[in-house]
Amino acid sequence: MYDVLIVDDEPVARQSLRYLIDWEELGFTVKGEAQDGQQALELLRSHRYSLVLTDIRMPVVNGLEMAAAMQEFTDTPVVILSGYDDFAYAREGLRLGVKEYLLKPVDEEDLIALLKKLAAGMREQQLLDKRQRLGLSAGRDQLLRRWVHGQISARELEEQVRLLGLQTGEERYACLLMELDFIADGEMQDRDTDLLRFAIRNIAEEIIAGHGYVFEESEERIGILLGGPSAEMGQEQCRQWAEKLQSSAIQYAKTTVTIGIGASVGSAAEIKQSWSQAEEALDGKFLSGAGTVLLTHGKAKSESGESNTLQALEDEVLEMVRSCRRTETMRALGRLWECYRMEQVPESRAKISVLELLIQLFRLMKEQGASHDRLFDPALGDYERIMRIKTMEELLRYTESKCGDVVDAMLRTKEVRPNKIVAEVKRIVQEQYSGSISLREVAATIYMNPNYLGKLFKANTDQSFNDYVLQVRMEKAKELLLHTDKKVYEIAQEIGFSELDWFYKRFKAYTGVSTGDYRNAR
Repeated sequence: MYDVLIVDDEPVARQSLRYLIDWEELGFTVKGEAQDGQQALELLRSHRYSLVLTDIRMPVVNGLEMAAAMQEFTDTPVVILSGYDDFAYAREGLRLGVKEYLLKPVDEEDLIALLKKLAAGMREQQLLDKRQRLGLSAGRDQLLRRWVHGQISARELEEQVRLLGLQTGEERYACLLMELDFIADGEMQDRDTDLLRFAIRNIAEEIIAGHGYVFEESEERIGILLGGPSAEMGQEQCRQWAEKLQSSAIQYAKTTVTIGIGASVGSAAEIKQSWSQAEEALDGKFLSGAGTVLLTHGKAKSESGESNTLQALEDEVLEMVRSCRRTETMRALGRLWECYRMEQVPESRAKISVLELLIQLFRLMKEQGASHDRLFDPALGDYERIMRIKTMEELLRYTESKCGDVVDAMLRTKEVRPNKIVAEVKRIVQEQYSGSISLREVAATIYMNPNYLGKLFKANTDQSFNDYVLQVRMEKAKELLLHTDKKVYEIAQEIGFSELDWFYKRFKAYTGVSTGDYRNAR
């Protein structure tokens, strides 16, 4: 988390900023508050903050004076909060190294967009700093990432490879994608996580030295590009590399990693294919659990010499599910099982096929926006259940049930049209506006992902969820001001505002007049 310091001489303004958004969801936490620049400077000297949000006009030391003084001892980015009348000051702040400025009152979406932008820059800078401290080449990592993702032309690749001293021209290549299981636990301190992550990278570089390259794909994932003669790049050899990496992580770093393996390819231009397969294989972690080595279904078939008919039938099952055709899905499964019987496919091979089908179904539901928590929760123990199945008939019944559930879930998603979802959200807001209401709570009520719901709501209403909540509250406030004799503070509390000053500001921003003027106009 990035620590934030809020500086404003108005307590209400500081509180409104603190509770305006879900800071932690964006990777930030409000760690301190100051009522003027002098107090803020003292806090900055005693604690490392990642970001400062400050008003301009404050007693003792104003925001610009504070920003100027900060340059002497810290590079913490500063965001200026200013009213329209302070715009000239805000421009002066930009000359003092201030990162950005926001107009007051701060709009929720503007603040979220700015924080996302700043967080992305901070993460990139952190990675660069860490690589420099450890003597790693940021340029090499960037090149390898672009290479495996297919984002670099052959000409540029040739130039960059020569510049960075990398070797190409191997007979075969293969990608491994290693996920650091301990990061998902969230139990370690950031410093401990960093140390362990780089320890595992160092272990990987020692093991892979001379046979490929290691690079950081993200905070949680490390990519490995292997290269060598055809005889050394088969499925079994790649599995051995992955198992050695896995056992070394346990032995030396005392933690587990999960590794997805892509098929070997015959040229540098085809590496993207191997990388995509490694990513797909790693998706199987939800099913197999942490600390496993995972292969892609496509790779297993291409190297096992199995018939094209079998592969086509397996693909057909997935396509029927994708099309939400339940009857055709069951018929396709029947044809697949008949092919298993005719070709005498071993039970173990059929189980692997089912496991990989579940991974594809999991990916499909994510793509379609369907809720998959109830069908693909690790607590369900699908992997163990499949492994315990004793007969092919029982395996078929299980697969039919899972495919049918996925079809039903996707059909339900398609039946719930956006206008119905928006109408339900509006109904909930209109019933609950007087209390504490959030997009996350509403999404949980209707079993939807909050991010997806927020985007859907805005796409169909041209306003954010929070803007709609404010609209409902303000319209109710207008009604109460015109048709009742209730005190303003009573109205504020009735429509969900605990801070009267904040209600005054929001009402004037919404209507253009004060509550008193609005009531007197009736």
